[in-house]
Amino acid sequence: MSERQPVVVSIAGSDNSGGAGIQADIKTCTALGVYSATVVTAITAQNSRHVYAVDSVSVEMVKSQFDAILETIHPDAVKIGMLPSPDIICAVAGKIREYGLKNVVVDPVMVATNGDSLTASGHDMISAFTNELFPLSALITPNIPEARKLLGLNSDNELDSADLCIELYNICNADSVLLKGGHGVGHTSIDYLYDGSQLLDFETERVDSVNTHGTGCTLSSAIAAGLAKGYSLTKAISEGKNFLYNAIKFADSINVAKGPGPLNFMWNDIADVN
Repeated sequence: MSERQPVVVSIAGSDNSGGAGIQADIKTCTALGVYSATVVTAITAQNSRHVYAVDSVSVEMVKSQFDAILETIHPDAVKIGMLPSPDIICAVAGKIREYGLKNVVVDPVMVATNGDSLTASGHDMISAFTNELFPLSALITPNIPEARKLLGLNSDNELDSADLCIELYNICNADSVLLKGGHGVGHTSIDYLYDGSQLLDFETERVDSVNTHGTGCTLSSAIAAGLAKGYSLTKAISEGKNFLYNAIKFADSINVAKGPGPLNFMWNDIADVN
């Protein structure tokens, strides 16, 4: 019998355009040699320009998907993306506790790359994240706007990214926080990792591209894939950032959408040829 393949379960919304959400998670895990099972939390009608509609899956269906997977498959890591309501956040947290799932990576998706809202707003969402889900997480991966929203900061607050990362760690109860630098400026993109004792930075060249649909989903699922393989957290982040960098760098080669497009999840095929 062949060696067991690492497994990630992705808990997120469906993106019908194929560039983000569950679809991006499956493609990322597949490209990295990891099997992906899924729990769909919402159905979206969207593309890289707009989110047109969002329908939440019922809480009972979310729970049933968990139970069906865990009956036969025990994941090595969990990637969590779009959770459209406080009730679904609490249901997901309950199932993680029930099954004792580990290596939980949470991308607290609230707004799509194009700027459109994907979830309910308000304090109840933030409270459900910080009190129910984040304490079960090995890592959360907010971008700068998401971190500000979780901290209740307005745009006038002048905390730099490193301090923002530390402040978020202090209130979120997760094991570690990776603050993504994609919304920053300059020739490099710097992500900050804080685990309560040390602050590390991960720097990559910023790719000048409009093809960034699904970048957050891709990075978090790539990190989860690394953890599923048994990588340390820092190696999983480093390898995940390398995967994302090249997926953006080679995105022009697939040319499937008008305007902003998806990433190239199979960039390694092109890199091997070149």
